[in-house]
Amino acid sequence: MSNQKLLAREEKIKEKISKKKEEKKVEKPKKKVEVKKPKTNKAKARGTFLPISVKVATEIGREIKGMKIEKARNFLKKVVDMKLPVPYKRYNKDVPHQKTVGPGRFPKKVARHMLNVLESAVSNAKYFELNENDLFIKEVRTEMAVSRKKGKYTNVEITVQEKVKE
Repeated sequence: MSNQKLLAREEKIKEKISKKKEEKKVEKPKKKVEVKKPKTNKAKARGTFLPISVKVATEIGREIKGMKIEKARNFLKKVVDMKLPVPYKRYNKDVPHQKTVGPGRFPKKVARHMLNVLESAVSNAKYFELNENDLFIKEVRTEMAVSRKKGKYTNVEITVQEKVKE
């Protein structure tokens, strides 16, 4: 009797396991979650803890604000190639004069970092399905980053906006 009871129990357990396997195979279809993109005409990008000077980043940000994206890209690339100086208007003490600009310099490192943040803002705008040809730089924010180590670190935020056609 005990052997028969054990065999009966084993069969019941096997049946339960096979039922569970079948239930797993016939899983309910999962609901597809659609991510709704917010309807907006601007995009942002932020570069944090960039190893650049706040003052120089402020000067470049002031210069590219209001420019179209292509014009700003070309400007920053020319600064990196040392073909076009950045005019210094605020932080210009002991800054040498350049031809056609007045006090200015060629901050290559800062221009490279700003160009990376600008490219990130443009790719964010593409995600929101904004037309790249109609984009311009609406705002450039630069602020000192908090760091424990001694050195220059900056947070840069660039906002691009699509120009409204009327």
